[in-house]
Amino acid sequence: EKLLRVSCFGNFEVYVKEEKLLFKRLKTKELFAFLIDRNGAGMTAKQICAILFPDDTDDTKNSAYLRQLILDLKTTLKTVGAENVLCHESPYYRIDPKWVRCDYLSYLNTGKPSFHGEYMTQYSWAESTCAMLQFKNHF
Repeated sequence: EKLLRVSCFGNFEVYVKEEKLLFKRLKTKELFAFLIDRNGAGMTAKQICAILFPDDTDDTKNSAYLRQLILDLKTTLKTVGAENVLCHESPYYRIDPKWVRCDYLSYLNTGKPSFHGEYMTQYSWAESTCAMLQFKNHF
């Protein structure tokens, strides 16, 4: 059973039994959003840092903070019994899409639900995916 319902169209939100999943840090939620955006593709810590901290070049500080975020995400998912969602196959982090019900992932696979032009609006890095979805929506 898919414990998490993820909404990407509009603002990014995660629900457990129709209750919003609360994240300890906004960056933890953003990390999860980015991994959802990658649709199960593995990302290295360096790749994730480049997206989450685009204006900060302190790799040591960013790597340490990312480790905190990953631990926070693992803890958050574990508290709701969804620890299988996050996978770490060194050196890659990814989500396992089979454990989430997600409007974006469903749209990629089936064309449903309809996409109406808004995708993870709170994250600037999501603009390229939004553009791809708008293009796909026209054809």
